Amino acid sequence: MKLLYLTPYIYNSGGTERVLSMKVNYLVREVGYDVVIVTTDQKGQENFFEFDKRIKHEDLGLNYIDDFNKNIISKFLSHIRKNHRYKKLLADVIEREKPDICVSMFGKEIEFLSSMKIPCKKMAELHFNQRYRYDLLMGNHHGWIWQLIGRIMTRQLIQVSQGLDQLVVLTKEDMCKWAKTNQNVCQIYNPLPYESNHTARLDSKAMISVGRLSPQKNYSSLIRVWKLVHQSHPDWELNIWGEGNLKEVLQNEIKKNGLENTLHLCGRTNDITQEYLKSSAYIMTSSFEGFPMVLLEAATCGLPLISYDCYCGPKDIIENGKNGLLVHKGDELALAEAICKVIKDETLRHKMGQEAKNISYQFTPDIILPQWPKLFGDLVKE
Repeated sequence: MKLLYLTPYIYNSGGTERVLSMKVNYLVREVGYDVVIVTTDQKGQENFFEFDKRIKHEDLGLNYIDDFNKNIISKFLSHIRKNHRYKKLLADVIEREKPDICVSMFGKEIEFLSSMKIPCKKMAELHFNQRYRYDLLMGNHHGWIWQLIGRIMTRQLIQVSQGLDQLVVLTKEDMCKWAKTNQNVCQIYNPLPYESNHTARLDSKAMISVGRLSPQKNYSSLIRVWKLVHQSHPDWELNIWGEGNLKEVLQNEIKKNGLENTLHLCGRTNDITQEYLKSSAYIMTSSFEGFPMVLLEAATCGLPLISYDCYCGPKDIIENGKNGLLVHKGDELALAEAICKVIKDETLRHKMGQEAKNISYQFTPDIILPQWPKLFGDLVKE
């Protein structure tokens, strides 16, 4: 079987690129597929993750990213021109490569792929949730106009996906929402990127959170929550790993709340596993997610998971009271109480950590990756 993957670029160190590399390497090495990756914005950069040398990569040089800072009219006109050219170039690639399935990773091609008359199956993998565009807008803007724009963008996302032969989403929670509008939807989790052979001792007085310092991760809420925790447990610390444009803002909030000695913005690390293993629980306060891989990373290291029940992802990983604690999004007092509960009850902490480790095995590559050739095989039979 031959697959043609469409994605903006594969040079980034993000989760989508990592999962794509794991998947296509498996399909080539273990299943014997032919794989071609077509990008639009690679710009000559080296790939961050390793891709099997048998995988063909072709960049079309459209570079949509160059239009980012243009005014809205110039951006709109350039977008139309580039989409027209992209559609023609993609048709040429498909005619030349003759894939059995064309797979969109929700780059610009998603706007026209379902309408193309091409002799192969058309599918897409959604690496964010259905409400992502709306939630992203509302994280940066306020007011009814932005709400309306967000709803229109969500509706457009639904419409362009309905004409595909298959739509794959990340979580059961998101699949339930998609199933209300789409007959072509199925769900496959992202695989755990690694398995830790070690388990955290859970005896350190430190907790951890990992993610970009961006509005989505809602770290301002975590700072307020940790202030409540600090009042009862001043000897515990919280380490936040990640970089982002809110670093200065968050650092000022930490100082304003008098938490400089207990809450640390630690920046980046090349060995996050060691930081998980030195911690006693993982905390997540995201406003929204697609499928939070950090929860799986923490789970494979044996950490209890404490999180807001944001849409979507945490509910697919955390069994409340078993491998962690879920609280209503935005209920800062309840989250502080959940953290204090894990701090005070050492037996519960170790029990939840072991359950987290056990549940992480459900997401290993050996479990997840074989679901893809089965899906592809069933799709071409239709």
